[in-house]
Amino acid sequence: SCNNHKVLSGTNASHGKLDCTGIGATACAWHGCFYLHSVVDFQKGERQLNMDYSLTNALAYNMAGIQNVVCFYDINCAYMKNVRKRISLSHHIQIPLSMQIVPGIGIWHVHGHKEECYACYSLLFIKGVRWVDGEIIETLWSTLNVVSASACSMSSPH
Repeated sequence: SCNNHKVLSGTNASHGKLDCTGIGATACAWHGCFYLHSVVDFQKGERQLNMDYSLTNALAYNMAGIQNVVCFYDINCAYMKNVRKRISLSHHIQIPLSMQIVPGIGIWHVHGHKEECYACYSLLFIKGVRWVDGEIIETLWSTLNVVSASACSMSSPH
């Protein structure tokens, strides 16, 4: 397995009795916008099932005729290993079998991984990616950080 990233180790999960310990989303790396219905809450740290829901909603939106997609995620080396198996076990989400997903890791995050991850997931080696950094979600989060302090202590009644 790869390096001990906070996401993988669940370090972000110890937030007391909060109902939501964070959020995740899927965004278009080229256009820089969130996909509809792809923002998810994390109940106990960042879990794959939450991101499965986000990914499948993004891949279902306005994708008619698109058979190949590149998916960037900070921990794709771990996340993509069993993504189709996990999703096939659900009755609520799906990815078309004909759709090919090419996993990548953004140019900044890939340097925190093993050398093997760099060779397999760096956008520099993925054919057809063009000049994107794979870090658009970080750019989008930076504008939301202004309001995050007011939302971090919210619970169900809010």
